[in-house]
Amino acid sequence: MKKIIYILFPLCLMAKVAYGKANCEQAKQFMQTIGNTVISLLTNNSVSDKERATQFREILDRDFNGKSIAKFVLGRYWKQASEAEQQEFLNLFKETTVNAYATRFKEYTSEKFEVTSCRDEPDEGVTVSSRIIRPNGQDIPIEWKLFEKEGKYQIYDVKLEGISMTVTQRSEYSSVIQKGGGKVSFLLNELRKNIQEHKLD
Repeated sequence: MKKIIYILFPLCLMAKVAYGKANCEQAKQFMQTIGNTVISLLTNNSVSDKERATQFREILDRDFNGKSIAKFVLGRYWKQASEAEQQEFLNLFKETTVNAYATRFKEYTSEKFEVTSCRDEPDEGVTVSSRIIRPNGQDIPIEWKLFEKEGKYQIYDVKLEGISMTVTQRSEYSSVIQKGGGKVSFLLNELRKNIQEHKLD
């Protein structure tokens, strides 16, 4: 069941932009809406895999700061990549995330998402605490780091039991790049193959 956490979020280091002071109550409502939507989508057996992928892609585009997340995940290799490689990585990173989870969790039908609390952070962001309620198992706690910009909230990181999912992905991708002689192109090729293998009809 922990795999579902990676859905409710692949995420990351803040971009260097101006943020407004986030409001905890608004952030809690924002996360409750997203959590309900994602859980409903991923456990709805009446939705085709292709339609599930389309809807999940829309959620990623709208509610997650994909560029900042991707830059953090690629780490020091971001600056080494060409502009074309950076753009391709942004696209491949999103599609890898979508394809990896669009067909999973069909066996789950009764999980619920609940926001439990929120706290202000010194950097003017907020951390929203939540949990996935399991009917036949232990609840799973999750923390979400949010920032507000121009009246819109976006997710920048998600932590499961104190471990950042973006940090985990960063380590995995760095390992792949190192195996390819330190070349970002090697990672891009691996992501392309992964997407092709999990292509939805």
